Amino acid sequence: MTKMSGFILMLIIVVSIIFVGCTKSQTTVQSDLVGTVNVEDSDTDTIVIYTFKNESKKDVTVIGGARYKMVKDNKDVEEGGVPIKDYITLEPGQDYTDKKTFSNLKSGSYSIDMEWNNTIVTAKFLRN
Repeated sequence: MTKMSGFILMLIIVVSIIFVGCTKSQTTVQSDLVGTVNVEDSDTDTIVIYTFKNESKKDVTVIGGARYKMVKDNKDVEEGGVPIKDYITLEPGQDYTDKKTFSNLKSGSYSIDMEWNNTIVTAKFLRN
């Protein structure tokens, strides 16, 4: 693929994301969990909703909450964690959903990595 073709493809993807208003991404299995992350944009808030599902045939116990890293225009802007109480045990097929709200993000191109129990999911989004 030439650089121009790559640029055109990227432009089409970015424009599509703008019209849809949110993004969804799914990870490959890196542990017994499979995750998804959605990004919803409102006037002042950006809400990241993530779900991790136990795809194994055994219980999975996770200690601690999800960790996140947000990148804007290829620069780290925020890292942190979403606390939960103690630990969570997911039975086979069970999932866990939570969210993190970011207020007053500046305009730009972002990506967010959500990590929980060695499974990482990533979403890219534009903030206008």
